[in-house]
Amino acid sequence: MEKITLKELKMDSRNDVLAFLKKLWRGEGAPCPICGSELELLHKKAKKSDCDWQCSQCGKVIRTLDLLNEINEQ
Repeated sequence: MEKITLKELKMDSRNDVLAFLKKLWRGEGAPCPICGSELELLHKKAKKSDCDWQCSQCGKVIRTLDLLNEINEQ
C-alpha cells in the first residue's frame, strides 16, 4: 500500500483534482488516476470513512485529506 501524491494524479488543474476529491467524498467512486481501475474504500468495515481509497489493481492508497493539504500548500 503506497500512498499517492499530487504529482502522480496526472491531472492538469487544481479544479480537476478538487472535482475528483469531491466525487470520492460523495461516495460516488472514481477510476484510479494511475491505472484506470475502480477505487474502493480503504476502511470498509472498521471506520467506514470516505476519506481513504485504495486501488485494487495497482495497490495505491489515495488519502484525500493529505491531497487537499498538498493543494492548499501550493
